[in-house]
Amino acid sequence: MIRYFLPSAGIYGGVKVGYQLAEMLRELGRRVVVASPDGEAAQWIRCAVPVVDRDEALSGLGPSDVAIFSLPHDYTPLAGTGAQLVFHCQGTDPRIDPILRDPEVTILTGWAQATEYVREGFGREPIEIGISISDVFYGGGIVSKEDRVGYMPRRGRSLARRCERRSRRLEFVPIEGRTEGEVADALARASFFLATAEGEWFGLPALEAMAAGCVVVSAPVLGGLEYLRSGENSVVAPSEALPDVLAELARPGARDERDRLRRGALATAGRYRRTCQRERLRRVLPTIPELIA
Repeated sequence: MIRYFLPSAGIYGGVKVGYQLAEMLRELGRRVVVASPDGEAAQWIRCAVPVVDRDEALSGLGPSDVAIFSLPHDYTPLAGTGAQLVFHCQGTDPRIDPILRDPEVTILTGWAQATEYVREGFGREPIEIGISISDVFYGGGIVSKEDRVGYMPRRGRSLARRCERRSRRLEFVPIEGRTEGEVADALARASFFLATAEGEWFGLPALEAMAAGCVVVSAPVLGGLEYLRSGENSVVAPSEALPDVLAELARPGARDERDRLRRGALATAGRYRRTCQRERLRRVLPTIPELIA
């Protein structure tokens, strides 16, 4: 049995990505459960992975067991069990460095920037398994409103407010505390997505917005530059410039530019479908001893 340890069932990108990997492993024939506090399953995403109590799963681990984790705080307690550890690297915060130095821990990465962080900083060759967007974000068929801007206020609320003051004719819709399906619906009804989290590692919401047909205007990010090609499928600009950038793109006369960026965004998002990641995972699984059985 493979246990994927997650810190909560809350609405966080890392939780979603963890569930997605666990579900794909099950689809590929592996016996996997999610270990979550009090056995609580995430209700905001659609996922068929069984969930067990985290404390019970931790106490039952031994050398013959496999534990996947993504939160650096889990490293010490999991290492103490003697279980075979697989670190699902979802960011490049220096707090993960002790994990990357441990040769007994297998490293999985989701995108190129994380892979390079491991390779260049620690001389290790991680296994890049990719990342994907849930099918619900593609092709909803809802006609978007040309004057609606979606954004997630958890990080960057003040930047969104500055953009709103600069473009008062636009409707700014905060997207928070919603199920994945509700987020997909909100993005499908928007024309723009404002990505305000500067320094974001990957920024899955911006990619989901691209799949939904939004024009993405983004602050500088890290791993997200894998898919954000400024001027081709999005516009990436310094935070202080974003209010003017958005106002320019929202002009009635900029419709052709919006359509061009939207076409580029949809083409890019098509490369991150769930089926693409599952096929990639199927190919690399034979190279991961801990996940073969």
